Amino acid sequence: MQGWSVAIDLGGDFSDLFASAPDGPPRMLKHPASTAPLAEAIGALLAEAGITQIAQLRIATTLATNALVSGRAGPVALVATRGFVDVPDLGRQSKRDPMDERPPPPTPPTLSPAALRMEVGGRIDATGAEVEPLDELEALRAQIAKLPANTPVAISLLFAPLNSAHELAVAEAIAAERPDLPLSLSHRVDPGLREFERTLATLADAALKPLLAGRFDGVLPAPWLLRAEGGLAPLAEALAQPLGLALSGPAAGARAVAFWAQGEDAIGLDMGGTTTEISLVRAGTPLTAREIGLGALRLRCPALDVESLAMGGGTTVTLDAGRLRFGTPARPACRGGSAATLTDAALLAGWLPGTAPGLALDAAAARTALVAALGTEQVAPVLELAEARVADALRRIALRRGLDPTRALLVAGGGAGPLHAAAIAARIGARRVLVPPAPGLLSAFGLALAPAAASLEAPCDLPLADIATLEPQAAAQAAALTTRLAAWVCPATPHHSLAMAYAGQSEPLTLAWTSGEPPEALAARFDAAHALLRGHAPGGARRILAQSCVAQAALGLPPTPPSPPPTRSRELPDGTMLQDGPDATLRIPPGWRATPRADGALLLEAAP
Repeated sequence: MQGWSVAIDLGGDFSDLFASAPDGPPRMLKHPASTAPLAEAIGALLAEAGITQIAQLRIATTLATNALVSGRAGPVALVATRGFVDVPDLGRQSKRDPMDERPPPPTPPTLSPAALRMEVGGRIDATGAEVEPLDELEALRAQIAKLPANTPVAISLLFAPLNSAHELAVAEAIAAERPDLPLSLSHRVDPGLREFERTLATLADAALKPLLAGRFDGVLPAPWLLRAEGGLAPLAEALAQPLGLALSGPAAGARAVAFWAQGEDAIGLDMGGTTTEISLVRAGTPLTAREIGLGALRLRCPALDVESLAMGGGTTVTLDAGRLRFGTPARPACRGGSAATLTDAALLAGWLPGTAPGLALDAAAARTALVAALGTEQVAPVLELAEARVADALRRIALRRGLDPTRALLVAGGGAGPLHAAAIAARIGARRVLVPPAPGLLSAFGLALAPAAASLEAPCDLPLADIATLEPQAAAQAAALTTRLAAWVCPATPHHSLAMAYAGQSEPLTLAWTSGEPPEALAARFDAAHALLRGHAPGGARRILAQSCVAQAALGLPPTPPSPPPTRSRELPDGTMLQDGPDATLRIPPGWRATPRADGALLLEAAP
């Protein structure tokens, strides 16, 4: 490979670059995020890094995430089976927070307004058979003709993953009437059962298409984009189903956490300017999930298991009736904003140096904002409460997945992660914290590690004893994915998995599956996984609810890991040691000792 392999993580506050070449050390760069067009912003990053010849460009971006969380995505026209246009409003008739007296609607009204919902006749049943032919297409065409230009359309018909004929016919009719309208078909976006989850995912996918269309124009070479499942796809393929681009940056961070964990159970603490991402690794492999969380939205989408917490350096701090409150992120006062934030508190506590990448930090402005918000310069309670909240969430997330936080390695990354990691570890009982070299560029390095990947899923409902009937389908999926990646010039390795549950359960567990494995062995592994994750294994009939295949392929040579950058050491009066690096500051509280590892990472251990 000639030229640089460049990975760029475009975050909300900073853009991070990690570039490697076959004949030299990597180049790294952290720069405040730009509001310029994407091609211009990327060009400026490359110029600052001194990179002119690019062999491969990889990008992780918050564009999709921000659009969905902020409510800018939409409105979307919905085409549903007759009688089912209210599915987005009905949801599951449940609320996630029992104490919330006014829970948000299942689907944001801005995403799917009632005036843009349409229905067609015809019915596919739960076996995939057509029980009523498709009709009312003429009425649908008349409604479609009146839609504003470029309105995205989501097509979600009953049991489409079992038989896609009706969705394909509706899509063909719409494309013939209005070729300007971007379409999202539910059996392609989310080939799982459950109408609400599939419809919501399809609406979100459709909403993103016009927002992302053209955003990468002029970016050369054509980039590979990272999906939530932790794999890269060519630009056109990724934009065809943009829902997968949500949480792409956190997925890159999870890849890096797994790399530095070196086969151990680990918890990733990636704390940036806006959010904190918690990722989970078991025996050196990132855990996977079947849905992603974006604010109040829970969207079914294959992903690495990452949860995002609304806590970062830009989290605002206020005092309400004598109680500390954390609010929506803003630019810290020390960086030219007007709100008091956690970054301002850390600066006033002496934890941060006077300069950050590309800018100076104004301590006087931070003090003014904090005094105005809190009435005092005493910031220790603010920092301790923030760390306690992250620690509580981290403990809950890990235990829910069957990881013991007291035994796991805590891997700290992001611009603020190393600053708070040891204190958070102490709160959850963890005794080891690993800080990789260049921790502020954790996600950019994880992006450089990511393989090309594609996946297929097929729903079913079979007793475990009938698993042999899935063999032809699994072989067809592997062949299709191998062919797809071959078109990307990538030799692929497919892996299969099953979504399994006990009879009567609605939430399955995902289990790796090797073709030909006896049902008895699968039953034993499923029981063990159920006991680990849910605390019991009741036994009884076991059913297969979906069968999936993922194919992965390496994109070029693996990157050279970063070397430890030069740091400046400081000590606070209470004995706290601080190491200021070019991308993050590491805080080592009293009672912790730091030991360099052979790979350049720094291992912090609590004194016995």
